[in-house]
Amino acid sequence: MSYSIETHNITKKYPEARGFGDLLLHPFRRKQTTALSNVNIQIKKGELFGLLGSNGAGKTTLIKILCTLVLPTSGRAFVNGFEVTKDEKKIRKTIGYVVSDERSFYWRLTGRQNLRFFAKLNNIPKREAEQRLESLLSLTELSRHADRMFKDYSTGMRQKLAIARGLLINPEVLFMDEPTNGLDPITAQKLRKFIRKKLVEEEKRTVVFATHNLHEAEELCDRIAFIHRGEVKVSGLVEDIIKKFNTDKRYVIKMKRPESALLKKIYRMAQVRHVTKNPDGPLSDTIQVEVENIDGNEGIFRVNKEFVDMGGKIYAIYEKEISLGETFSKIIDSGNIGDKI
Repeated sequence: MSYSIETHNITKKYPEARGFGDLLLHPFRRKQTTALSNVNIQIKKGELFGLLGSNGAGKTTLIKILCTLVLPTSGRAFVNGFEVTKDEKKIRKTIGYVVSDERSFYWRLTGRQNLRFFAKLNNIPKREAEQRLESLLSLTELSRHADRMFKDYSTGMRQKLAIARGLLINPEVLFMDEPTNGLDPITAQKLRKFIRKKLVEEEKRTVVFATHNLHEAEELCDRIAFIHRGEVKVSGLVEDIIKKFNTDKRYVIKMKRPESALLKKIYRMAQVRHVTKNPDGPLSDTIQVEVENIDGNEGIFRVNKEFVDMGGKIYAIYEKEISLGETFSKIIDSGNIGDKI
């Protein structure tokens, strides 16, 4: 299979800052911080691949290495068949980099002027640049705002202009580092839809999407890699990862709020994970009981019967979907590193 991006044991270490006393006492000692450790990923062409992890996990460092902005300490990485340490110029002609740092734009220039400036930096001929500018402004729905100064743009408009800049050279691969960071939920949802539908499904671009938002990764990405403290804990399809690390089914049983004696019995049941009282409203006299470790359908039937036999009044039962957040916690706790699913 032909991959758009491949990494082989990519490791990156940075020297630690040292105090005067430490330098004086140990002048030849070298202290290093490991940002990435033996990272191995493969990303298919035309795929929306998520790099998922908390702030400081190593996502940005990995993207900068793949964009040839930072050299790895060891290991090898390839983008569109070119090696990052040997073919920097060839790689830069085929990639775009979208970063949410607003300081990288000129605030007193208009959106159009900013794009013209970056087009010139990329040696795009003037006539071709103007054609691309108009196309990208239309694509990102910024045409009617193109002649406003960047400082007057909303956060969502600034993010869209960053995407337009990343697409200036018509890249095969687009790297996006926290592109929805700081956006309101509605604007973030629109931007995710634009990335998924327009950039990936219609234009068939390969998109590498770094985020710490678990819900965002689950909704948007084809496959993901969990990065924790510089190590890839697991990578693969979202649904396959969830299935592998959540073998026990969970169910939610909704029932009329029982008397205190019955409620105490419910709390003592081994299968019960949570008991939640519904807030004020039309169902304020109900509770939700979450149960786990149920052995197939027969198990939930037994629990249901036990509740009824104790006097519980049940009006709904459904299987609970396990979130990516819960899965991430299990992966970290399990200590599994480098699993492919």
